Amino acid sequence: MAAGSCVCKGVTYEYTGEPTTKAVCHCYECQKLTGTGFTYNFIVPRENFKFTAGTPKYNSFTQESGVEVGYRFCPDCGTTLIKESEAEMFKSVYMVQAGTIDSHDLIKEKPTVELWTCHRAEWIQPTPEVEQKAEFV
Repeated sequence: MAAGSCVCKGVTYEYTGEPTTKAVCHCYECQKLTGTGFTYNFIVPRENFKFTAGTPKYNSFTQESGVEVGYRFCPDCGTTLIKESEAEMFKSVYMVQAGTIDSHDLIKEKPTVELWTCHRAEWIQPTPEVEQKAEFV
């Protein structure tokens, strides 16, 4: 089991099992959502995830590919905790923001894929031996 929280600890969560994918995303929307060059997402089945304290707020955006992506964030500190979508490829999973996981050792694990590398900042190097995708698919 892994547990996580927002920066103020007002919203907490946990999930069981291993992530099915560990994805770095360089899309413009993830950059805007986090205020940095990419997000690191642990993809976990929805049935393995639950919020354990607090009630996050919900908002959404339409990603460059046309997919609507929702995100849940702390209403007090604004930390994004998960992203989700009802698009076929995402409707059974949550994209947990890896930086919100309480165990700092987990974020040290290498991703399995980098997405939207066409938007990767030139100063960010590709992760060696990790699948690179110029867009999402």
